[in-house]
Amino acid sequence: MRNKVLVVDDSSMWRNTLKVALEKAGFTVITAVDGIDALNKFFRFLPDVLVVDYLMPRMNAIQLTQLIRSYSSFKDVGILILTGTSEFVNQFWAKKSGANFFMKKDEDFKKLTENIIVFAENELFHGGWHRDIYKIHKEPFGELSDVLEEKLKIETTNREILSLLKSLEDEDRVVSQMSALIREFVNFNVILWLFISPVAGRIYSFPKIGNSSNELKKLLMGKLLNPLTPSKWHFKGISSKSKVVEFKNIFTFPLKTDGIENGIVLIEGVESKDSLENFIDYTLESISLLTYTMNNFWEQRAASETDFLTSLPNRRAGIMKIKEMLSLYERTGIPFAVGILDIDDFKLVNDSYGHNVGDDVLREFGRIIWNDIRETDLACRYGGEEFLLVFPGTVIEEALEIVERLKRSFSNVDWKNLLGQNLQVTFSAGLATVRNGMGLYDIIEKADKALYKAKSSGKNCIKTEE
Repeated sequence: MRNKVLVVDDSSMWRNTLKVALEKAGFTVITAVDGIDALNKFFRFLPDVLVVDYLMPRMNAIQLTQLIRSYSSFKDVGILILTGTSEFVNQFWAKKSGANFFMKKDEDFKKLTENIIVFAENELFHGGWHRDIYKIHKEPFGELSDVLEEKLKIETTNREILSLLKSLEDEDRVVSQMSALIREFVNFNVILWLFISPVAGRIYSFPKIGNSSNELKKLLMGKLLNPLTPSKWHFKGISSKSKVVEFKNIFTFPLKTDGIENGIVLIEGVESKDSLENFIDYTLESISLLTYTMNNFWEQRAASETDFLTSLPNRRAGIMKIKEMLSLYERTGIPFAVGILDIDDFKLVNDSYGHNVGDDVLREFGRIIWNDIRETDLACRYGGEEFLLVFPGTVIEEALEIVERLKRSFSNVDWKNLLGQNLQVTFSAGLATVRNGMGLYDIIEKADKALYKAKSSGKNCIKTEE
């Protein structure tokens, strides 16, 4: 099927002549007398190709092209600008306008129309999926002020999205504000955000829901065409105390940069699909850029907070997590516990079997810890053979159960099969829970004293604060 063409020219002779020539070549053609008339007809006709005269009343071709290109959905519409033989076109603005090609209105009309037909036949030019979306533009653009108001609304919304780049250190806040912004344009029940990189996958839910993290991971990853495999996962807004949501009426849009999937947004219970599609159409590029930058920031921060030997978070990450938990405790009273684990007689392992074997023991211990703790917990290498664990929303008894499970897993390691050495490796642990008035180093000191008590009690045991 031939492309649809909109011819825009204030000269009736040029309009009619080009219309006849293009229709004779098999195209569906309508005409407009100036830029404002062209905008009205563009949103109703939704052409694949525009042939536009450069100088026109009320709005010239450059202004018209920029307005059309401000909608990301119209990036594949072919735009050809015709200039008079004596008209000067500023080449800088010509390139910035978004037009595909410029032609002079040559005196050889036959040659000109042949070139225009070749341009219009390009199969890469098309309106695409946006046709249904722009059926909502039923009212014509009567004045230039209406057009500029629409463009201003788009620019303001995108500027609001990109302003969140200054808050990258607080990803929770960025996602919360983005969710609130979308809700200003369309009502919905639940919005899920998936951000994905090799370092970490993060899933956020607004509002909180009671679905399992594995269910949400499967749901969102299943919507991606070629998903990455993150080494770790983080979940926010998931609580067993909240209502379980049945995801039936859903709308998804992937977040890509240069063809690479950086994440996806899933919205359940959308009231107006047209309004949401309209919003996504002119903000998707900004949201994708924000997501790409968030992933890069996360990766850089992860690199600065990761222990190179065990691949666990490092001491800095552990300290930051405790600070975060203390702040939450002061605001809400939600408890948390801290544990310090120390491999017993680790110096003897290094002295007897060498530092390479010692490193392997540390790596295996780190792997066991990471596999056995909950997804909400954090484990880091605190220094040497010491590991720091943070248990959010946890009382001391629950933390004790988790560390006892770690102890059983560590005692079951077949070191002979794993490293070729008959090792006997154990660890001691000290646990503490937050109390009113405690600071960062108060709770660490409490856990450290409990660890000292475990070491003094013969090692290979777990002690809690007094």
